[in-house]
Amino acid sequence: MKAQVLNRYDETLTADTWVTLQDVPDPKITRSTDVIVRIGGAGVCRTDLHIIEGVWKPHMDPDGHHLLPLIMGHENAGWVEEIGKEVEGLKVGDPVIVHPKISGGTCLACRRGHDMHGPGTFPGLDSNGGYAEYLATSERNIVALPKTLSPKEVAPYADAGLTAYRAVKKATRHLLPGESVVVIGAGGLGHIAIQCLKAMCAADVIVVDKSAELAEACGEDRR
Repeated sequence: MKAQVLNRYDETLTADTWVTLQDVPDPKITRSTDVIVRIGGAGVCRTDLHIIEGVWKPHMDPDGHHLLPLIMGHENAGWVEEIGKEVEGLKVGDPVIVHPKISGGTCLACRRGHDMHGPGTFPGLDSNGGYAEYLATSERNIVALPKTLSPKEVAPYADAGLTAYRAVKKATRHLLPGESVVVIGAGGLGHIAIQCLKAMCAADVIVVDKSAELAEACGEDRR
């Protein structure tokens, strides 16, 4: 398959290009619960720039030879291409979005719904991700999409959406009708947070941003 591959770090982010288009081996089904997804959209996250800068090197690549070459991309959506023999409820061609953390589902953190705190892999960060034609993941990481929804329209929600939703969910526990909540910035995460707040609580949403048009389009009450 074709993939965009990061082969070297760039601490100053001044290189002309950071990834190169290469032919790499297709992902394979190795477990009975594996799913291969044909990528329809892969979001670009600020974390990807941190990977390029080498921010993760002290933790994941201290000798400089462990992580690269790497296919980045952890905000992924597409269509089911192949399924393991024990996968249920999915069939080839189904549109899906992919949760970024591949966890086993049986550790204490996973059983409490805190998969991000348990062991596992994170495609695009510590293993090959979605800047490619295909991505290997687990049945547990698949969320089905309506057939009327294009995967490329929602791929960033696999991380940016989760991040904003998590913050909003905590905030809405304390927000009552008549109260106000301030969102600073209506950018990559903020515009999702505004929409989540409008859907999840009755507080007035105040947005602080240079773009009045963007804030208004996201549903803010005041600015």
